[in-house]
Amino acid sequence: MLKKLLLSIAILSLISACAVPRVKQDANPAYSAHQFSNHELDISWKAENTDKGMRIDGTLKNVRPDLPYTSLQLTAKLLDENGKELGKGTKTFDGRFTGSEPFLIEIPLARPDSVKRVNFSYSYGTTEDFRRDDFNSVP
Repeated sequence: MLKKLLLSIAILSLISACAVPRVKQDANPAYSAHQFSNHELDISWKAENTDKGMRIDGTLKNVRPDLPYTSLQLTAKLLDENGKELGKGTKTFDGRFTGSEPFLIEIPLARPDSVKRVNFSYSYGTTEDFRRDDFNSVP
């Protein structure tokens, strides 16, 4: 009986470990190259201040080429130290997104030095469902 109980606990532990989504996000300092990766997308970018605000230059990759995304949108919100939104920009990828594509988001901003965090969110549709997720990073 004890063997069956221990075996059941071990199986449940393994099943729950497989159900947790894997996310890889860097801890690079501000204004350096960054990367976010999970089971859906791989996003690499670098932010830089411009005379009109902030420019985010990067590449977005669908890590599941067998599952094309439609209506894919990537949004960047610039936040101050209190989490207040200072500016926002969105890049829309038209058509069926299966590979990798560069992106550029320019966000007008009066004081780029007040930006402490960038909140990225992405959304897309597939033939089965609609998905939305987000993550935070330094600029």
